[in-house]
Amino acid sequence: MSLNVPSRRLLKSASTLSPSSSAHNTTIVAAFQSLSIASNSRGFHSTSPAQWFWGRKKKEDKGLQADFTGTKDARKKLMENLSSGVEGQSIFEDELSKAEPQKLGVDAAESGKQVRKVRKPGNVTAAGASLAKEHLARAIDPDPRSRERWERKMVIRQIRNGTDPFSKEPRADRIARTERQLTSKSPFFATSTKKLVKLAHQIQGKTVEDAIVQMRYSKKKMAREVKLQLEQARDMAIVQRGMGLGQQQEADEKTPEIKIQTKDGKHLAIADTTRMYVAEAWVNRGPFRNPKLDYRARGRLNFMWRPTTSISVVLKEEKTRIREHQERVAKKLRQKPWVHLPDRPIYGQRQHYSW
Repeated sequence: MSLNVPSRRLLKSASTLSPSSSAHNTTIVAAFQSLSIASNSRGFHSTSPAQWFWGRKKKEDKGLQADFTGTKDARKKLMENLSSGVEGQSIFEDELSKAEPQKLGVDAAESGKQVRKVRKPGNVTAAGASLAKEHLARAIDPDPRSRERWERKMVIRQIRNGTDPFSKEPRADRIARTERQLTSKSPFFATSTKKLVKLAHQIQGKTVEDAIVQMRYSKKKMAREVKLQLEQARDMAIVQRGMGLGQQQEADEKTPEIKIQTKDGKHLAIADTTRMYVAEAWVNRGPFRNPKLDYRARGRLNFMWRPTTSISVVLKEEKTRIREHQERVAKKLRQKPWVHLPDRPIYGQRQHYSW
């Protein structure tokens, strides 16, 4: 390997040294040669293996016990508590262990025997709490007379608010107390919201039986799933909420029909106020299914995401639709005659012209 010019000059000057220091000269020449070679080429490990960090040993992991201070017995006890269960059988377990042997049911005079707890089966728990019915009732209901007075007060208030026409019961509470409804949501169907919303618009506002007939003869693919969801919602409303059970009437008496007009302007004649109808129907988009691969030209690939959609329905009784009709009629009667220029104060007037 060739040496650069400064290295050559330095080597020539080193060769002209006195013969008495030949060994020392050889060491210097070898050092300069290694220096010149290292300056032209660099190996993978340029650091000398004799450095301090090459032979450094890793710290030994002494474990969690080395982080605690104190005596050896205290550290051992702490490690046992940490390795065992966090919670005991009772919050009074430590106190019971320190209690007197007479209270635990063992004679303290016995020598050479370990003190242990004696539990009466069926009467007390492991912590010593009583399981008697009277004791449990006293713990749950410490003041029964006050509870009875509070319950009586709440019943009287509820009856007064329900019978008094000038009561201060909120409108939403009165509707929830006197009317029934059921909300049902279907599982996600393998269709899009754009297709399923058409069926939701078709059944909204119709009675449950009419909506089921519409879905039975519909040509849509998801109409069968919507029909099953309507039948399930109808059964749940009958069983859980007691809706659609019919009015109680005499055999020779016929209930007159109630004629109303819906919000959409349709006229209806209602003979049974407990008949169920679809008050609301909407759809929700769900998670996408596994994408379908679409192979394109020039080696390209597209992902066709397949959507899922669910439908939700709210079933109510006809008495709700009657109330809404009566509220619209009463609001219309309360309205004053329309005036083209009503006499009302004018605000924001300026002292001078604005142009």
